[in-house]
Amino acid sequence: MKSRSIDPLAQRTLDFAQRHDLLPRGCRVLCALSGGVDSMALLTLLLELRDPLELEVCAAHFDHQLRGAASQSDGDFVEDWCASHAIPLRRGRGDVAGAARRLHQGLEETGRQLRYAFLEESAQALSAQVIATAHHAGDNAETVLLHLLRGTGLDGLCGIPPKRGRLIRPLLPLTREELEAYLTARGIPHVEDASNADPRYARNRLRAQVLPVLQALNPGFLPRLTANLEYLQAERDYLDAQAAALCRKARREGDAIVLPAQTLALAPRPLALRALRQLFRDLGQYQLSAVHLEAVLALTAPETKPAAALSLPGTIQARRRYGDLVLTRDPPPAPLAPLTIPGPGRWHFGPWVLELREQREDDGEGWRFGPLDFPLTLRSRAPGDRLTLPGRHSKALKKWYIDEKIPRSLRDSLPVLTDRQGILAAAGLGPHAPRLSPEGDFFLTLTNKEERTEHQL
Repeated sequence: MKSRSIDPLAQRTLDFAQRHDLLPRGCRVLCALSGGVDSMALLTLLLELRDPLELEVCAAHFDHQLRGAASQSDGDFVEDWCASHAIPLRRGRGDVAGAARRLHQGLEETGRQLRYAFLEESAQALSAQVIATAHHAGDNAETVLLHLLRGTGLDGLCGIPPKRGRLIRPLLPLTREELEAYLTARGIPHVEDASNADPRYARNRLRAQVLPVLQALNPGFLPRLTANLEYLQAERDYLDAQAAALCRKARREGDAIVLPAQTLALAPRPLALRALRQLFRDLGQYQLSAVHLEAVLALTAPETKPAAALSLPGTIQARRRYGDLVLTRDPPPAPLAPLTIPGPGRWHFGPWVLELREQREDDGEGWRFGPLDFPLTLRSRAPGDRLTLPGRHSKALKKWYIDEKIPRSLRDSLPVLTDRQGILAAAGLGPHAPRLSPEGDFFLTLTNKEERTEHQL
């Protein structure tokens, strides 16, 4: 669709949006607005396309709380601009640094997670059908180069997708220089984020040191890359469609996905791996590596034993069942309701059986405890639990689970024994050493009746 009344840059944005079905006529679009060059250009272009596409435009600003007063100032700038142009705005903030420490991950990844969560929440609050972000050709080039540095396949080489769910990126064919010139020609202000020049971030070093060299070698580097990425994305989409055809031969058995093993064994390897990735996504697992996928594909080989199995991240199980490949997710056991132990006896706690005996002679079975402050309680772990194993230092129970490599999915189902004075023992780890006594009268064992081996506290 050509419009004589809009700027050539807006026309290119419109053409790209229509080619990829980014801006349905009459939709409400939420603009992710930081106040920088890219997002201010995005907002202005969306406003220019408002009449041709009958759009409703609103905006959302997220404060990462990483730059003190400067972050607050950016939000105030955005709020004033939107108010003066009658654009509905939603502001939010998040402690990105604190969340990154808690999650043990980088600031960039944590900021992205919190920002996109806020954008989704804002889209719902403002009844927006799509969320537009200001990623442009330079961002796409940086993303492809980062993927190449880390190692990637076809999906990584495709760069930033124009559309993912309700997220759209209508500026991908445009360069930052074009966006800056567009704002300058209209006298539209913006704010500068000093962190964009921080050389500690790999993306910033690529932007400042690598991309200028590539553009000096070939001034048409970014436009050519943008065009090539569209071709790669089309080829990727074709392969995805072929893989989806393989997936349609799968069936559901309760929560499990079952597929004839030969479906993948006879398929070209790239298609088989792509189909496996799609099947795992149906189970809600998105983070399997190429090594995991290759191991699962090996289960489909004709010579594979009929009961071979693999345990994968995220409580995913893959197993060969004669002629079928079975993929399933084992749900983590639910925390068990507390059980009161009024005195010696035999007590059942989920799959566990506790025996508490009172005797003076050591029969060699179980751990020997000193005085107990009844009633005892068997329960799941709780915040603040600490344990000192015999001959070892005191640690938080969570730290013991991590150090002993007890899967996260099992931790809530392992009973903890306490009395009114505190913790006595933790299943899978052992007794709390300060409560043991060679002269004590109580002996205790704990057995998992669903396994053949006995587990003592």
